[in-house]
Amino acid sequence: MSKVVGRSDEAEAALAEAAGVLNVANARLVRITERSLIDESWVGDDVHTPAQWLTYRAGVSPERAQVIVRVAERRASFPCVMAAFDAGELSLEQAAELVKAPEWADELVLDWGRVATVARLRKTIRREWFTEAPDHDEPDASTSERDRVTTTVTDDHRWHLHGELDLGRGAVVDAAMIEARDSLFERGQSPATNADCLVEICERYLDGIESPVRRERSKTWVHIDVTDGLATTTDGWRLPDTVRDRICCDGSVQPVWERDGVPFSVGRTQRIVPGRTRRVIERRDRGCRVPGCTNDRFLEVHHIVHWLAGGPTDTWNLISLCPRHHRLHHQGVLGISGTADEPDGAVFTDARGSPLPPCGRASPPTGDVPPPTQRYQPPPMGRVDYSWVGLGWVHPDERRRRTASNRQTE
Repeated sequence: MSKVVGRSDEAEAALAEAAGVLNVANARLVRITERSLIDESWVGDDVHTPAQWLTYRAGVSPERAQVIVRVAERRASFPCVMAAFDAGELSLEQAAELVKAPEWADELVLDWGRVATVARLRKTIRREWFTEAPDHDEPDASTSERDRVTTTVTDDHRWHLHGELDLGRGAVVDAAMIEARDSLFERGQSPATNADCLVEICERYLDGIESPVRRERSKTWVHIDVTDGLATTTDGWRLPDTVRDRICCDGSVQPVWERDGVPFSVGRTQRIVPGRTRRVIERRDRGCRVPGCTNDRFLEVHHIVHWLAGGPTDTWNLISLCPRHHRLHHQGVLGISGTADEPDGAVFTDARGSPLPPCGRASPPTGDVPPPTQRYQPPPMGRVDYSWVGLGWVHPDERRRRTASNRQTE
């Protein structure tokens, strides 16, 4: 038993040291990002946001890049939290939650941050938990919090919807969901889930589109391989066989004809990219092809060899670009050449003619990684009485006002 305990202690010590080193490295990454925000060194022809710059050059995910930028933007306002972060006491995720607090609460929230997990910080570092100064003006809820809705596809190929709205617009959505549930009930579908109601609302909207062009663009296209029956969306996600069979029984399927795996093209017969060819290009590229760009919405199909210069409307000569990079190309800032049908066939160059690398390359350390000044201490996982957490997060001016008021009453 003692050997098992010894190995566990050794592993936990090594893990704590590695976590501290990781925290220090992330803190340095935040400092670099902060400096780049100040001197705008992140700005370049191939990027348009600091988060995209990090995604491209540091090889991090877009979500993690957003976290780094958010911490870097608030770094100067939280000296106490950042000092602990730089020393390796806090993780990037813990620091990201702590900087959501008001600036005056920097030292107050640090004590809680040292002992709280990220999940607990997300529950407690909220505006309503902090008592502001007596003369503090409450921000307008309509401008302080942005409405947002995001959609993603999970690792197990499930479509995920997440978002938040203000109470007024949320009430509109609730009313639409209630009406959709009543409609489904009258048609014999009971019980109807919120997912059923949301799909019902979307189908009604799509059915009501009057413009033929908009109706064509709004269709959901399913690609079915005639050899093995594999069904995929335009984004490349595979559909279960049950979903494929239901669509084939009650749905519109637009075929894309291929020969030896390459769709038929239209050559020089027409300049405008036909709809079926556009869907092939979008399915192949799955977003803007410019290195480092993560835009996969409102894409434009571009002729690599311009049509006026003799370029055909064939798949090898067509490539997906976001509106910004498409504009930069026609302004002479971004060069594009090669063939788009090959994974690495398209070559992109900057305004000086230098090729853009496909992604950033990390420089491995040349020596031993310096250890953090303090070993990372994981937060305790015991029970927390949230009714007591945050009772001391009161602005100093408000605390002095309360003290003076109590003395007067005495």
